[in-house]
Amino acid sequence: METGPRLLGEQKRALIHEAVTGRFDVRTGQAYPAYKDSGVEWLGEVPEQWEVVPGRTCFREKRKELNSGLREKVVLSLSYGRIIVRPPEKIHGLAPSSFETYQIVDQTDIVVRPTDLQNDWNSLRFGISPHRGIISSAYMCLRTHDCLVRKYGYLLLHTYDLMKIFYGLGSGLRQNLGWSDFKFLPCCVPPLLEQSAIARYLDHASSTTDRTIELIQRQIALAHEYRTRLVSDVVTGKLDVREASAELPRSGTGRNREPVR
Repeated sequence: METGPRLLGEQKRALIHEAVTGRFDVRTGQAYPAYKDSGVEWLGEVPEQWEVVPGRTCFREKRKELNSGLREKVVLSLSYGRIIVRPPEKIHGLAPSSFETYQIVDQTDIVVRPTDLQNDWNSLRFGISPHRGIISSAYMCLRTHDCLVRKYGYLLLHTYDLMKIFYGLGSGLRQNLGWSDFKFLPCCVPPLLEQSAIARYLDHASSTTDRTIELIQRQIALAHEYRTRLVSDVVTGKLDVREASAELPRSGTGRNREPVR
């Protein structure tokens, strides 16, 4: 029963990858008129008018600003590629004073979980913050230079994350990412107006897919709940199944079967 949501999720990821790497023009729904070799094996060809530049041209590392004096109260978390607010009841084992060691994140900062590449190939490591708040200082925050629309910059890194590009980078025993791993990362850069068009297109497509997935998951949950309640009612005698079983179609040798007494 999970096939529907899983398939929709895969289609969503494929759409993001194709739009951000220029496999089609989001404004027309068609392939671009001409392509060129990006010079990067895993990136392949890109639209002719796009540039391919090193990461330091597109991104910069934000200096960590600690939450001294507990100035910010909103605790954020990176979960499945999304920055979410952690509700107070979900914060376990952290005294309020410990939040002074967290770093302050501004709205639209790109947050990176750079740790433990070697042991975790499943997590999505990039998120763009919709809120101002605080997050673990173990994370890295990136901002974009003028050549990149911030949302497109996040989508580009998110796409590379889906492609598992970062698992060939990193250093140390657990392959942690550092700024040096982003400085020379090949980045495909469309014209600014086109970046905005890609971000708007994917915002709309992703929100539509997410709503469909949520609806299917809710229907699945209701079906499970109904089945559990039905079994419980039958087993505990709250529901008399004799009348219902008499209406079931007969099968087998053709001989009539007696209803359950």
